Amino acid sequence: MNPIQNNGRTRSLFSFSAFHFLDDGFTDSIYILLPFIAAELSLSFSQVGLLKGIFSGSTGIFQFPLSLLGEKIGELIVLVFGTFGLAAGFTLLSRAHTFGTILFSLMLAKTTGAGQHGLSSSILSRVFEVSGRRAAMGTYNFSGDLGKVCIPFLLTLMINLWGWRQAVFALSLCGIAIGSILYFLVSRQKDRFSPIQSIKRSSHQETGWGIKDRKKFSSLLTIGIIDISARNALLTFLPFLLLQKGIPAGQVGFALTLLFVGGAVGKLTCGVLAEWFGIIPMVVGTEVLTITGILSLTVLPTSSIWIILPFVGIVLNGTSSVLYATVAEMIPPASRSRGYGLYYAITLSSGALSPLAFGLITDSMGLSFTIMMTALMIVFTIPLSRQLSLKS
Repeated sequence: MNPIQNNGRTRSLFSFSAFHFLDDGFTDSIYILLPFIAAELSLSFSQVGLLKGIFSGSTGIFQFPLSLLGEKIGELIVLVFGTFGLAAGFTLLSRAHTFGTILFSLMLAKTTGAGQHGLSSSILSRVFEVSGRRAAMGTYNFSGDLGKVCIPFLLTLMINLWGWRQAVFALSLCGIAIGSILYFLVSRQKDRFSPIQSIKRSSHQETGWGIKDRKKFSSLLTIGIIDISARNALLTFLPFLLLQKGIPAGQVGFALTLLFVGGAVGKLTCGVLAEWFGIIPMVVGTEVLTITGILSLTVLPTSSIWIILPFVGIVLNGTSSVLYATVAEMIPPASRSRGYGLYYAITLSSGALSPLAFGLITDSMGLSFTIMMTALMIVFTIPLSRQLSLKS
């Protein structure tokens, strides 16, 4: 590959990683905001779970339709529109004072921005079709987790200075400004992205999903469902567990930042390590360590929580880097936009239900029981991972 082509690939990776940085940073800020919203509106855990479930569910429901829309009008257009919609939803959130308006603002944010992961993954998988795809996807996922570190940390600082509403409003204005800059940068290099229409389809790929091995894809999908369901439930109720353990509300955001730092490291390193050790060892290894880490959060004293949180973040998020890149290996380039859309739609929709379900469990059984249940759910991914060795 000549230097010009390589530079083009690098700029593409940077551009879409920047969009991911913004999207994931805003999205995971909800975990910091939920305790403040719950305290202000006197919400139960099931209502907290409903807010998080609707927030994630909006992404899952509209993931696939927006992927198809990207095929029709252009992936980049849908992507940029979603970034502005996400910021607009947070602007409304900063001015919402009832449960209904807060619910609507969260729906607006994630309904418009639902296509970000699938569309960006589709574009980058084509840009890195020849080589380096898994490392590129690991870098892309790392950028999202870097956003989860930086943006919630910035939000925590602003909350301590101005309160949560003014902090969210300032953050949304920053999102609109950064999104505008990113659109200007990426629109100048859009001719480098391989349009979907330019990819020649063979006759058997003209219709359908193009999934090469349905059994293998089903196993991958099931692992993804369990992984994201456990992660969403844990992250939704972990701030309340930290408060229960005596950590002040103003420090919960900093505690979650440590978790997100570990997550960023996990996304990057596990994507790269999977290139060396293979899919199955990485999935099994990260899931076993995730179970251990989650269970330790319920029994360790408060002083030890600060030490264990980065480790939990590494293994909690590391599995997803391996899974995301594997999707591209099961679907040909021509069908990859809808293939990623299908994968994200199903996993994110399933993940959206878990906070509501675990919220009901928490109201009746308590926080510690809920946290332990999220760990035990992950056990089922271990036997499923054997199916990933099947030849396509």
